[in-house]
Amino acid sequence: METLIIDIPENKSTLVKTLLKELGVVIRKKGSIAKIPNATTIKAIEDARNGVNISGPITDIDKYIDSL
Repeated sequence: METLIIDIPENKSTLVKTLLKELGVVIRKKGSIAKIPNATTIKAIEDARNGVNISGPITDIDKYIDSL
């Protein structure tokens, strides 16, 4: 999946939205796009939760930051 942000003339918006819906494209209002982490970030989060490369899993972020 790819996220595109496009600007279209106001008078063409109905035509463009109809075409995109016909093609199966999901249309979201600007600002409603969920921020999805990339694969590296997901792996780092999973490793941190599982205690990989640190003394144990992170259960309290404040204690973890203090330990650094």
